[in-house]
Amino acid sequence: MDASAALPKTEKETEKEKKQRRASKPKVKTGCNNCKNRRVKCDETRPQCQKCVKSGRRCDGYPAYNPRRDGARPDFVTRILPAPAIRPRDSNPSNSDRSYSISSRSSSSGSSASPPRIPPTAVVRRRPERPERPERPERSERPERPDAIRYSPIHAAPSISLAFDSQESLYFRLFREHTANELSGFFDSGFWTRSVLQESHSEASIRHAVVALGALYKTLEKASESPPGSPDSDSWEDTAPDHYNFALQQYGKSLKRLREALEGGETRSPRTVLISIVLFTCFQSFIGDHKNAILQIQAGLTLLEERRAEQRQPQMLQSPPVLEDELVQMFTRLAVQAKSYDMAFHFPAPYVIRLNPSGFPSSPSNPSSPSSISSGPSEPSIPECFETLQEARTSLNSLTERIMCFSEALSTFYGGPSNILPTFIRHSGQAFRASLDNWSEAFEPLLESRRNIGITNTQRAGINVCKMMQLMTAILFWTGFSLSEMNFDAFTAEFRFVVELAKEIVVDEELSLAAKRCGSLNKCRHHQPSYHQSLPAPFSNEDAFNHIKPSFALDLGIVPPLFVVATKCRDRKLRREAIRLLVSSPRREGMWDSILSGRAALWIMEIEEEDLPPYHPWSADQDLDSADALPSDDNRVMVKEILFDLQKHQATLRCGTRGLQDTSVADARARETSITW
Repeated sequence: MDASAALPKTEKETEKEKKQRRASKPKVKTGCNNCKNRRVKCDETRPQCQKCVKSGRRCDGYPAYNPRRDGARPDFVTRILPAPAIRPRDSNPSNSDRSYSISSRSSSSGSSASPPRIPPTAVVRRRPERPERPERPERSERPERPDAIRYSPIHAAPSISLAFDSQESLYFRLFREHTANELSGFFDSGFWTRSVLQESHSEASIRHAVVALGALYKTLEKASESPPGSPDSDSWEDTAPDHYNFALQQYGKSLKRLREALEGGETRSPRTVLISIVLFTCFQSFIGDHKNAILQIQAGLTLLEERRAEQRQPQMLQSPPVLEDELVQMFTRLAVQAKSYDMAFHFPAPYVIRLNPSGFPSSPSNPSSPSSISSGPSEPSIPECFETLQEARTSLNSLTERIMCFSEALSTFYGGPSNILPTFIRHSGQAFRASLDNWSEAFEPLLESRRNIGITNTQRAGINVCKMMQLMTAILFWTGFSLSEMNFDAFTAEFRFVVELAKEIVVDEELSLAAKRCGSLNKCRHHQPSYHQSLPAPFSNEDAFNHIKPSFALDLGIVPPLFVVATKCRDRKLRREAIRLLVSSPRREGMWDSILSGRAALWIMEIEEEDLPPYHPWSADQDLDSADALPSDDNRVMVKEILFDLQKHQATLRCGTRGLQDTSVADARARETSITW
């Protein structure tokens, strides 16, 4: 051995060797797709790589960051969570082939709307326990709600020291501090911040469901975080699949505890069962299991109807406890959500929601004429002016549900295609049209106040959402009596207002998050004014929503109204703005997924505009208001059905002629495609 090899190297020799050594760094897999295919280093500028822009190439965007560890893992894209890739199995083999129902005493009476089956308990093999990490404060991308509950001696935080292990307690705290407010959407909801947490004290099934939702929230946060090196990415070693698998375990425990209680004859109040149904619906909507979410909602509506029937019985010696209005309102909103989804995508049976399975006011048994289905139930009480947003929202939800019940009854009686009603019975809905007008007048002062000093972004968004929902309900109800898509052209002003209100919400979110993450747009590395200013309206710089991350809320917001604009408004500029808002700010509102809705609307638009000249919004010579710029009646279609493949993030979409009466004749406009999101 050369003795010189054992001698320490001089500083000069070490420096020389360091310069000669080739740099070695971990491979980066977060560049844009074009640069990866060309095998060149990407500058990772968002949303368009500057290398592609300067070279005249089209930047196809960035793949989702998906770190690999512990072998192959499921892909988690930066959208909204998928359903489990493998159906969870019951820990008890003897139970693996059984199904269970959330039911009540009369569930076996042969009702056509029987409660749904609960899937077998979801138990996923648990990973070896890791050493416990030091606790760290959680972050939320949305500004803290000013009226969120602060836990005090009056509203004490639930004690979790005896109920949970250390890992479960972390997710429970995450739910309490962040998820509960996120699930409320644009409105304050004591249901999530108070009722659910209170019930979790005494009900193990609800505790585990709460933990599962907290884990899903963390999954979404990890799946949508920025690539490594971004200022807002954290140093946690765990990944989205870790939190997702834990959420599945907790969901399985929740189902198992409730099933054991029901089978063991333990008494469970209707309140407990209904809260459980809401939590299960929320979980299934979060992961994209829309069909089971609809079945859960139908079970809750059936139970509520049975409770109302019991309370109407005069011979009962002791009246059952009255369910609080908060829980009833929750199911009203879920019913509206499920029915709106069914009206848009036309799910096959048994996933068709029935709002009133027991009879009129929505489904008379054997009506002999339209007069037996008059203007529907008594008109909801609408004041001259709403004092609060909550009052206006409750009134609108009740009115919308009544309108949907009325339309459901008429559709059942007349049996029209795709729930379209005959024109000659339009007079039957005059009372509801008057109610919608009265609501709009009473809401006007609140609508005008949305830009007042002191109104928060959340309050402003709630006001906008209420108005958007009222406009959507009015448009769909009145056009529901027509067999022609041309009648939607009369509502262009309403469509424009919906887009304006939605854009206010999304822009407020973007500016708030940009200020929180980057301080100002001038210093924001996500903002490229030189690029966005070169784009024509509506693709201007305010539409580049680079800071908005995927989100989930159980309540409806901007997605359904924008979907109506994108599919029913034929103004070429407006419908493109609606599609842009849907796909550029990914969110799931209950069962409504913005990316799926935007892709479906884009396909409908392309079909209808096949015979039109190319759309050039920057051309002064193009008259967008002329009849020639609108699709002809022969080219217009409506969504007929959508079938999901959640594992591949694909859907099969079918469209065709509106109101086609003769099903024996082939539909010349029928199309089918597969879309991804």
